[in-house]
Amino acid sequence: MNGSRNTWNKVAPLLALVLGARPGMAQEGAPSAPPVTPLVPPVLALVEPWPADHPLQPALATVRADDLRDYERWLASDERQGRCAGEPGNDEAGDWIAQQFEEMGLAPLGSDGSFFQPFEFSVRGGERGLKATTRNVVGLWEGSDPELRSQVIVLGAHYDHVGTTSSRDAGRAGRPTATDTIWNGADDNGSGTSTLIEVAEAFAMGGVRPKRSLVFIAFSAEEQGLFGSAWWCANPTVPRENVVAMVNLDMVGRNADRPVEMAAVGSLQDDLWRRLVDASRPAAPDLALELKDHFLPDSDHASFIDAGIPATFFFSGMHDDYHRISDSWDKIEYERMAQIGRMATALLWNTANCAEPFRFAKPVFQPRGRGKRLGVQGDALADAARLAALGLPQEHGGYLVETVLPDGVGAKAGLVAGDVILSIGGKPISSDDPNVSLRRLIAGAAAKEDVAIVVLRGDEQVTLTARWE
Repeated sequence: MNGSRNTWNKVAPLLALVLGARPGMAQEGAPSAPPVTPLVPPVLALVEPWPADHPLQPALATVRADDLRDYERWLASDERQGRCAGEPGNDEAGDWIAQQFEEMGLAPLGSDGSFFQPFEFSVRGGERGLKATTRNVVGLWEGSDPELRSQVIVLGAHYDHVGTTSSRDAGRAGRPTATDTIWNGADDNGSGTSTLIEVAEAFAMGGVRPKRSLVFIAFSAEEQGLFGSAWWCANPTVPRENVVAMVNLDMVGRNADRPVEMAAVGSLQDDLWRRLVDASRPAAPDLALELKDHFLPDSDHASFIDAGIPATFFFSGMHDDYHRISDSWDKIEYERMAQIGRMATALLWNTANCAEPFRFAKPVFQPRGRGKRLGVQGDALADAARLAALGLPQEHGGYLVETVLPDGVGAKAGLVAGDVILSIGGKPISSDDPNVSLRRLIAGAAAKEDVAIVVLRGDEQVTLTARWE
């Protein structure tokens, strides 16, 4: 757009939210700032780009699909060996991310004066007690306001994946081939890591400093159980009371035909996340978003919410390459990723400049029985042709069991490799996103009661009984 007066009049009320004259924030247990009347409606009906002289434009202009492609090709190359936490390929990726932070002018914010925060974790898929060491990578872009720059907004993304056939199994799905034994993890989560770097670079190259400071964290050992983000929240490299909000990027490179999901927007009172998102939409006016109050504890934002820190989560959805060797850099939709990068840049800017208090609210929906596991690994079935071949209607998804872990709930219920899980507790698996659907059904299943699991075994539907103690 040409930045006409008419366009400016439509976006000016949104800018008032973030450029207001009364900065303030309130933490749990601290005195609250005076009530502030919301300055924008919760829903934005019309989105037009910001004018050319908007102060964030120099940063937005640097977010480019070509840069994201270059980062992805490096992170998801065979040389990184699947970036499994505790292995050399992961360490090499951490070194590279720290180098990017240093070259763009971020200040080191690790635990030892460097960009690194080392920690030890329990290796998933290893024998009991097996430990390994890995590192978060942490950089600071200092804010401009003398009073507010001690407060920080975190942008995070995990950079680890699940390795190779030689790695301990941190959740691999599918099988290797005669020519490929590496789970490269382009979307999960080379996409989020690449976007994190590009957003950090946007602020640095654009010379843009919001009022509050920005902390950029590349987490490790997410695939092992959210260890990196949990460690940082328990051992933050800035004072805990100064961390006012967090934005997470995990799997943002696929499904350009679907809206990008933003979960956990209910973690800020007064619909503030929604209004900050609406105020940021002019940075990527063509990007479709689906905002959800609830969240699942399946990525690093969950660690911040557990710590009482408001957080939200960019996620472009599951696909058939999830945790498989086929999750490769050439399948990423880079122009769409650039839109998400611009949206994330604007959201950080608006959140860091926000004149309203940040008050944490427990998200509206938090699955019961957090931590329940079925003890299977397999293939989420969403493709219409595959579902039709099984005789299932298109809206009904399934989950093909490939591995049943010994002594797990699934093994005790009688699940075997080759079963297709159709429903749990009488609720069917959705074809829209079978992985997420399965997790929700497991999380919502009753504890200490018999729960029916219907599977397709060959041509016959079989009902099994599971029990989570």
